[in-house]
Amino acid sequence: MNEHTRVLLIDDHEMARRGLRAMLSAADWIEVIGEGDACESGLKLAEELQPDVVLLDIRMPGLDGLACLERLKARFPQIAVVIVTLYDDRRYVLEAIRRGAAGYLLKDASTAEVIATLHNVANGQLAVEPQLLREALATRDSAPPAGESARQRAEQYALTPREHDVLLLVAEGMTNKEIGGRLSITEDTVKKHVQNIIWKLRAADRTQAAIMALKLGLLETPTS
Repeated sequence: MNEHTRVLLIDDHEMARRGLRAMLSAADWIEVIGEGDACESGLKLAEELQPDVVLLDIRMPGLDGLACLERLKARFPQIAVVIVTLYDDRRYVLEAIRRGAAGYLLKDASTAEVIATLHNVANGQLAVEPQLLREALATRDSAPPAGESARQRAEQYALTPREHDVLLLVAEGMTNKEIGGRLSITEDTVKKHVQNIIWKLRAADRTQAAIMALKLGLLETPTS
């Protein structure tokens, strides 16, 4: 994690932005660098300020949060986006994950929950419940090629067997620390494997890597 995590808020309600800013001020490593009141103004600020993380309201007039999320990730794939929603609506959350959100927050979240989410995302983790990630990855647009195992398909993208093991666990929603414990390797080693996976799949981040792996048929067990 960088010494300071630079955060941009995009929400059409001034009160919501003030509340988030107040919560985030409790952590000295978080710096709120700007606020947008709509998608278009938020996109301009993202281009000007290059934040590390965007907190994005899912329901806004004009271009809604999901469409805005898609534009943000298309133009600034390196920026982690956390969706903020008033309702615990699984459909919206699942769609946000599919479109590249690194996490989500309910608007009644506590200060501790907000800061913990930012901490995970700033460290390159997913702030998403494993079950939700699995649901988001549960459907694919088309079936993978027949006659090949997931391991064989992974080899076509130059993924090593160990990288494929790590990818399977990333898609389960595990953190680097949890993956290290499962595979008996250090957290730093996991981080390097994840970086290699993202580079080899030409993904923007671990969320996109998991989604791409699903579409490419890389997520079955190694013996499939």
